[in-house]
Amino acid sequence: MKRKYYSRALLVAALAASTSSWHLNAQTTHRKAASDSVKVANPKAGETANVMLNASSDSGPRVVNIGLPASVGGTVILENGLPVTYDYMGQMPTLLWRQDNGIAKFGVLNITETALLASDVGVSVSTWTNRGTDKTKGTISFTTNSFGLLRGDVGISGPLKNNWFYSASAFINMDPGTFRSNISTFLDKTQIYKGVINKKYNRGQIGVQYKYAYSEGISTKQSPYIYHQDGTVDKVDGFKIGRDSYLEQSGMIHTIDPLTGKNVSWDAMQDAASISHVIDLMGDHRFKNNMKLAYTLRYHYANSGMYNPYLSNISTASKVGDNPKAGDKRYYYADNPDAPYTGLVQNGMMIFAPQSVKNTLMARIELSKKTKKHHWMVGFHNWYYNADKANMATYSYQFEVAPNPKALIYEQYGETLDANGNGTGNYEWKKITDANGNRNHNKSVQYYNGVDNKMALVGTEKWTITDKLSLDLGARLEWQRIDGDWYSEADRQAGATNWVSGNTTSVKKDWFNVTGTASAMYKAFPNLGTETRPINLGFLADLMYIQQAGKLSMYAGADDPGIEKCEIPGFSFGVYFNHPMINVVSKVTKIKRTNFKNNSTFNKKEADGSTTTEKQTISYDVNTLGWTTDVLFKPFKGFELHALLTLQNPKYENYEFEVFGQQYSNSGNVARSVSKTLIEIDPSYSWGKFKIWASARYFSKEYANYPNTLTFAGRWETFAGLNYRYDKNIDFSISAVNLLNQSGAQGSISGTNTTTAQEAVALYDQPLVGTYIRPFTIEFKTRIRF
Repeated sequence: MKRKYYSRALLVAALAASTSSWHLNAQTTHRKAASDSVKVANPKAGETANVMLNASSDSGPRVVNIGLPASVGGTVILENGLPVTYDYMGQMPTLLWRQDNGIAKFGVLNITETALLASDVGVSVSTWTNRGTDKTKGTISFTTNSFGLLRGDVGISGPLKNNWFYSASAFINMDPGTFRSNISTFLDKTQIYKGVINKKYNRGQIGVQYKYAYSEGISTKQSPYIYHQDGTVDKVDGFKIGRDSYLEQSGMIHTIDPLTGKNVSWDAMQDAASISHVIDLMGDHRFKNNMKLAYTLRYHYANSGMYNPYLSNISTASKVGDNPKAGDKRYYYADNPDAPYTGLVQNGMMIFAPQSVKNTLMARIELSKKTKKHHWMVGFHNWYYNADKANMATYSYQFEVAPNPKALIYEQYGETLDANGNGTGNYEWKKITDANGNRNHNKSVQYYNGVDNKMALVGTEKWTITDKLSLDLGARLEWQRIDGDWYSEADRQAGATNWVSGNTTSVKKDWFNVTGTASAMYKAFPNLGTETRPINLGFLADLMYIQQAGKLSMYAGADDPGIEKCEIPGFSFGVYFNHPMINVVSKVTKIKRTNFKNNSTFNKKEADGSTTTEKQTISYDVNTLGWTTDVLFKPFKGFELHALLTLQNPKYENYEFEVFGQQYSNSGNVARSVSKTLIEIDPSYSWGKFKIWASARYFSKEYANYPNTLTFAGRWETFAGLNYRYDKNIDFSISAVNLLNQSGAQGSISGTNTTTAQEAVALYDQPLVGTYIRPFTIEFKTRIRF
């Protein structure tokens, strides 16, 4: 009964679609979701499009750029008005949520809506479960792809008796990924089952949903490649980027249990699996004065872990002659210690969280009323999250650079020491690793235990002041608290062991967070056209101020993260133009975030050639100025072209820190993994029973590390598809990911967080390791409705 995955930091900070969606209602994916049997908003210029077209993974929504570093956990996902998970460090949302046939409504919340309703920063996906239908209906879907994906999805709903209704769905996903790993045939094995019983009455409805989710897998997508000065990469001999597995092939975690100090062997997939039981009580009631009460109450039990291999530098194992010198190393295969190894060696640190229990209680209670000029809402939100001794074991390890690599052990030639620790003048080969090739067990062990709580009052108002002027206002007043314990550096030194053996340090903090938003639309020229050919032009303005504090999981490491409340002020101003043939939104946006926290990993190459790894929480600010223009063009029936251009320049501020006794500064640097120019082009054409569509996104050059000393060349992410509707009940689709079959890297280069410009020169034309986009993939889908 086990779990799925954890994505390492793809810190994409850009402006793109969401900046233009601050004011207008959010749009869902009108390419992929257009054929889904869920209710979605119609596409409009200035709205976030294609959120489910993800070039990194097909298990969840893509990260939508907002001009700030993205959450390590990716896009926030809400289900029935509440976040799917409270803290991605404990459980990733896609471990218990997928876009399945149990969803009745699918939408996207813009940055202000996310701040008010999800208490987070960014663009979020919001879905609502099918609560039953007046007639028995069902949908069966089957999806496969060119790599052997097997995905089945069944949903059914209908009436019972006396205004009782039901719905049920089952989602099963067996995904091998894009490479064949010796660990498992399928690297994403997920099952999600949902059942709803709903009662409708004269003024409303009330229902209960039970969801069971089980997911195990490995989502790590890293590859070795030869890096060049211009930011392009070539494959390492014998290795295909994205097509060969770069996971140590045993799939076993041989380490020391952080809670007991015992030697353990854990399965990378099964012992980090995610098990969830979720109960939602949801309903709405309309009073006689037309006020509406909507609510969702949730209990969520999770037992989940995390598999997160952090890969650093690639070194070389050379053949050692008969006259070794101090510091020389010789490598052997861990599964065959008599077999020596020479060649490239991948170094890394394993971060593995075995399953631990998390209990979550959530509630949203919202009262609203709509009149001719006003639509107001006041609500109460309370989110309680309890993590029971969450922990992560760590160790240094290394393996060969090859497809399905094997673990390596090594010895180092050095001087022997006497009983007093003094050199004897004699030299010998010393074993540095254990029999599995691991060392430095739990040197960076992580541990936290306790409670997070957020309690908030929320209010929104949509005010139509005149026929030309409308104003949207929002506020969130939130009390946030953490109460638990962590294993500080002082505790570790006092315990003097490589597990949580001694006392822990209590931590109790609370904050009062204030969020305020305002958006205005002025229809300056509403009647430029005729009644049959309406044309209008107007202006848009947005203001927002968001406050957020940290979570208990930020205390997982040895250093005190010094959590401070962060502030996210922002504003935008723009113009819109609507014509029967073309819609345009163009806006200038400025947004800033202070006290952004990042748990970074740093590497230091020692004199003997070994690598020392240290984790540290770093705090910095990010400031972004951007301009974005979004166009929707409909020149003739059936054809639609969506295009987006974003120019931006997000930079770090107050980014100074010390590591390994040295001072570093990244202030003034462009945010890592950010392109200054973003372009999206999404054409589609429908005729008869067919629809053909495409989507292309261009990302200009981006920096691959925080010091801005390494870059990745610009790249295209491309998608295309053909949908065929046989009749009203049966449709088929074929789609492709990465049409240009680009094998270029993206995101970041591991082990380079402090690489200087001088040190970067030594990396040119050398093997490095980093993330990449999915290789060319063809997907086939069949859907049957009844």
